[in-house]
Amino acid sequence: MTFSITGVCDDSGMAGIAITTSSICVGSRCPWVRAGAGAVSTQNITDPTIGNEVLDLLANGNLLLPH
Repeated sequence: MTFSITGVCDDSGMAGIAITTSSICVGSRCPWVRAGAGAVSTQNITDPTIGNEVLDLLANGNLLLPH
């Protein structure tokens, strides 16, 4: 089981991700952060291209989330 949280500071605009899981090496597969785009956390067993795809959508304004 994996738990993750992604957040953005309203004051500084800094983003961060925290993940806890029973699987090893999650830190190299699941957190995705890009300046000017946002932060995304995928799950342990997932397509490794999803993180970059979502960050591309965020950077291009094609995926807008409530703030």
